[in-house]
Amino acid sequence: MEYWPWWIGALALGGVSLAYLLLLGKMLGVSGSWAKVVGWKEDREMARSAAQLEEADDGEIEDALLAATLAEFGAASADEKSSDESETEEDTTTPVTQTVSHTPWTAHLVFLLAMLIGGLIAALSSGQFEIELQLSDTHSRIFGGPTEVWLSLLFGGMMVGFGAQMAGGCTSGHGLSGCARLIPASLLSTVVFMLSAIGLSLLMEAAI
Repeated sequence: MEYWPWWIGALALGGVSLAYLLLLGKMLGVSGSWAKVVGWKEDREMARSAAQLEEADDGEIEDALLAATLAEFGAASADEKSSDESETEEDTTTPVTQTVSHTPWTAHLVFLLAMLIGGLIAALSSGQFEIELQLSDTHSRIFGGPTEVWLSLLFGGMMVGFGAQMAGGCTSGHGLSGCARLIPASLLSTVVFMLSAIGLSLLMEAAI
């Protein structure tokens, strides 16, 4: 198995992350894109609600917010709101607007498909493309037969997805995008990623 030189991969990943930020205005994250694609119905409803919110006037928005507040917290919240408004004077001549950036789930789907197609092109161009259902001998020595190997991969994939959601990002979101911006949570998450991977690699080597 031959791999590209490390510096080519570094430039490619950095370029993709920068292009993603410039085109979509968001940080690159594979698990986040996958979550958007899986929850496409919810994403469509959110886009529809955002469009309705933009078309509504200030009175309709205020009435909707008041109704939602009453339904959630009861009449006491309305009395508290009225008391706060009577104590605080605000200039209502200047409207306050807030634009929420929303990336459609189809854009995330294109991103994921592009990764698949890119990997396929790389394999075909290197002459190493081959479809195999049998994994390596290393997996068989550690986990056993084909059934046990595939079950371990399934469980591992589920744990990766759970961990990525729990951490608020995956290795691309935290390790690539977050660390580049020196976000503390991303730095800490990446340390945990790396230490866990190193520890598991050592355990697998000892098991072999």
